[in-house]
Amino acid sequence: MHTYTMGKIKRILLGFMFLIIGAGMAMAQDSIPEQPAEKPLAKAAFESNYFIAEQTVVLPPARTLEFILMHDFGTIQNHWKDLYGIWGSSNIRFGLNYTITKDLQVGFGTTRKKLLQDFSLKYILARQRKDGFPVSITFYGNVALDCRNKSALGNNKLASDLDYNALVTDSTFRSNIQNQIIQNDTNEGLNYITYNQATGLAGNNTTDLSSLFDQTFKASYRFSYYAEFMFARRFCKMFSAQFAVSWLHYNLVDDVEMSNNHVSSSMKNNNITISGIGRIKVSPQTSVMLSYSQPIATYTNTAPWPNFGAGVEISTSTHAFQIFLTSATGLLPQENSMYNYNNPYKGYIVLGFNITRLWTF
Repeated sequence: MHTYTMGKIKRILLGFMFLIIGAGMAMAQDSIPEQPAEKPLAKAAFESNYFIAEQTVVLPPARTLEFILMHDFGTIQNHWKDLYGIWGSSNIRFGLNYTITKDLQVGFGTTRKKLLQDFSLKYILARQRKDGFPVSITFYGNVALDCRNKSALGNNKLASDLDYNALVTDSTFRSNIQNQIIQNDTNEGLNYITYNQATGLAGNNTTDLSSLFDQTFKASYRFSYYAEFMFARRFCKMFSAQFAVSWLHYNLVDDVEMSNNHVSSSMKNNNITISGIGRIKVSPQTSVMLSYSQPIATYTNTAPWPNFGAGVEISTSTHAFQIFLTSATGLLPQENSMYNYNNPYKGYIVLGFNITRLWTF
C-alpha cells in the first residue's frame, strides 16, 4: 500500500513538472518577437538589359542566355543621297550574355568599328520593393580590347630623347622630327611628338615609321575600361526612370586632342559621365524611350558631345526590339563618352535598332 501510494505521488509530481516546463517553453516562444516579413519585390523597372545606348538595372532570370544585336546607321545629314544614313557608314555589335544567378551576369561582345572585343560583368546590388527599399541599384563594368592592326593605334608618344639618329635613316625625316619636337615643346610644353604627327612630316617612309612605332607601342595601349553605378525606380506601372554615374579610362589617347577638350589635363585618359533614361508604357508590350548622357570631365562646347536618344520598344517575354534616333554610334559606353563626334545640336543624328533574344535553361 505504501509502495503504491509513493508511486502515485511520483507520477503526479512528474506530470506537474512536465506541465510547467511545457508552459514555460510556450511562453518563451511567445515572447520572441516575430521577424517582419520581407517586402515583396516591385516589378522590374525596364523590359530589357539594354536601353538605346545605355545599360539598365535589370537582368534576365538566372541561367538565361541573352543574344544582343545592336546596329547604328550613318548620320541623316546627307538626306536622300544615302537614304538618311541607311546606306551610309554603319556600326554593328553582336553580344552574348549569360545570367549565372539572379543577380550576376557575364558577357562578351564584338563591335565592327575599331574591331573592339569586350568582356562585361553586371551585378544587382539591391532591388526595389513594394513599400520597402525605394530603388534598384546595379553595377556594370567592362574591359574592351582594340584588335585593329597596331599601325591604326598611332597616338602613341615618340619621346624627344629617343635615339632618332639610330632609328631614322632618312635625314630629311629625322630633321623634321627634331623640328616638330621643338615646336611641341615651345607651343604645348610637350617633350614628345605623336606617331600621327610623324606620319605627316616630309621625308616619312614605311621603314622608318615602322622602326619608330615598334620602339614605342605597348600591348596595353589596346585596352579601355568602363564602370557604372545605376539607380532606378519604377514609379508606377506606366513610368520608370534611371540615373547613372560612370567612369571610363583609355590607356592610349591622343594627348593633344584630349588636352584641348578636357577640363583638367590630368584627366585626359579618363572621363566621367552622368546619364538618365526614362520609359513610358503605352501598352502592355510597347514603350516610349528617352535617354540622355553627358560627359562632365570635358568641355560642353566641344567633342565628345552628349548623347540624346528617343525611340520605341516592343517587347515580349523572350524578345525585345528597339528602334530609335540617337547621336552616338560607338555602341560601347566608353566609346560614346570619349569619342562621340556627332553634335546633336547641329542635327548629327543616326537611326539605330537593338534586338535581344533570351533562352532560359
